[in-house]
Amino acid sequence: MKSKLINLILVSILITFISCFANPPEVKVQKVSFKTEDGVKIAGTLFGEGKIGIILSHMYPTDQKAWWKFAEELAKKGYLVLTYDFRGYGDSAGEKEIAKIYLDLEAAYDFMKKKVNDIVLMGASMGGTASIIVASKKKVKGLICLSAPDSFKGLDATKYIKDVTVPKMFIACKGDIYAARSVKYFSSVAKKPFTSKIFDCSKHGIWMFDSDIKDDLQKLIFKFLSEVAPIK
Repeated sequence: MKSKLINLILVSILITFISCFANPPEVKVQKVSFKTEDGVKIAGTLFGEGKIGIILSHMYPTDQKAWWKFAEELAKKGYLVLTYDFRGYGDSAGEKEIAKIYLDLEAAYDFMKKKVNDIVLMGASMGGTASIIVASKKKVKGLICLSAPDSFKGLDATKYIKDVTVPKMFIACKGDIYAARSVKYFSSVAKKPFTSKIFDCSKHGIWMFDSDIKDDLQKLIFKFLSEVAPIK
């Protein structure tokens, strides 16, 4: 009887041990908000904890939710990650004024700089264009652009790209013709250091994470981050 009880206890401990590794705890998630310099209230979400921040800017026509899955992956690696809705999108106030979304990212940067030591900007499509503009004005450790157009609906990065001096990475799919063309343009005018990668695919922006290149894309991003903003 005593040995059976001991065996039951051991089995219970083993099951608990296995379940902890099979179902690791989810990352810390917190809803936040902040205001732009022109008074628009922006809704955001913080993932994880850490002293290196990554700000993820969403693409047209999605909102911040499109980034959440990848935000969790970054948070698991030790980064504090911020996603947010541009004005007029998701839970943010205001109208959809794409020409002004860089103001939303500037507000996101000011919010994050109080919490971390360093910041990396990463944006998809118009979020990448806005990230170029802000990276030319703010102190950041690195810049990653997925399918970022050089200009889009009044949002123009062409006069800012030359002022981005930090390491940067421009990524697009070959079949996403305009985005691939923009990668070539940025590579022709950007100051070193930078990395350019055009994958043999046709997805745009965040949707590249739902394609066959997902693993290679994530490896490329994680490698870049480990070089420009390593977790110590």
